[in-house]
Amino acid sequence: MSNKPAQLSRRSVLKSAALLSAGLSAASVRGFSLPQPAASNGSALKQAAQHSGKILGCYSGMHELLMDPAASSMLASIFSMIAVGNDLKFSTRLRPTPETFDFSFGDADVAWAERHGLLFRGHCLVWWNALPNWFNSYVNAGNARQVMTDHITKTVSHYRGRIYSWDVANEVIYHDNRPDGLRKRPWLDWLGPEYLDLAFHTAHEADPKARLVLNECFIEHATPAEQLRREQLLGVAARLKKSGVPITTIGVQGHLRGAVPLDRPGMTDFCRRVQDLGLDIMITEFDVDDVDVPGPMIDQTVAAKYTEFLEIMGPFVKVITFEQLRNDPGLPKRPDGLPHRPNLFDANYQQTLAYQAVVQALAHLPAAKSEVRI
Repeated sequence: MSNKPAQLSRRSVLKSAALLSAGLSAASVRGFSLPQPAASNGSALKQAAQHSGKILGCYSGMHELLMDPAASSMLASIFSMIAVGNDLKFSTRLRPTPETFDFSFGDADVAWAERHGLLFRGHCLVWWNALPNWFNSYVNAGNARQVMTDHITKTVSHYRGRIYSWDVANEVIYHDNRPDGLRKRPWLDWLGPEYLDLAFHTAHEADPKARLVLNECFIEHATPAEQLRREQLLGVAARLKKSGVPITTIGVQGHLRGAVPLDRPGMTDFCRRVQDLGLDIMITEFDVDDVDVPGPMIDQTVAAKYTEFLEIMGPFVKVITFEQLRNDPGLPKRPDGLPHRPNLFDANYQQTLAYQAVVQALAHLPAAKSEVRI
């Protein structure tokens, strides 16, 4: 896919956005006056991030970093941090057997970041998904504590002093009919709610300087389910802080849905309450799902969603990590046969309307009081 978005005036964007059944407001697209994207140069994004004092990151992986010169060059020149989606998960790639670790992928990723002067986000130590293929037949109530703590200790210690932040626990909230909202499987079933305390303490002991993140999805929209999930996440975070757990950060994934309204007042209140707990906030996996957006409105809607979310979250976050550099032509298409277009660059590494929206949204935030230190 290499279609370049047509040049749009602010008026035309507002008019188009008003047609969306999702209820996007004029504020969602405020500030658009976009030039025709013509090149993959991302200097404007880097300058806007520096202006606003934000650390911008992007997910990648060893293959892209070492085998895709166009992508790796852009990542090195535009962003100040990278994360990897699969190379450091508690999965078969890192843990081929219960007794062994294969750090070759992660070592290549971290070394690449260091060569280019970028920070590195570790993702993720404890998750319910993408577990090793030996996990279900090997782990039980009798050894779960040892398996989890050994994994965290060896992984975090291996990169001690080289990782900016770790997603210690990922997607811990679920509708499993518990008052605290915690997901039952697999760790809670074996270790109880205190598995979170144990995970954070273990990670902190392995690397006391790393920022330690509780990372969660689907809390951003104005739906009853996400509003409940948001409250449950706050409850878990408050309990951890009260218990003296060394959590530093709440990660808001930012997987936005183009056809579902954001909860601006709810998210603003959420961020203030997180800060009242003494915790930082990061946007950790930022993109926009266009699956329910009418085909002619994809680019405008995705751009508007990026703008609105940065308007909401910008005053509260310093670190913003995008889910992917470009629109991947190899992924499955939308039900209408069109390619998904959720990212800042298209399949040919050209700027999208979303790129321009992010640049302008960052530029409209208050200027940083001092230079961002990475």
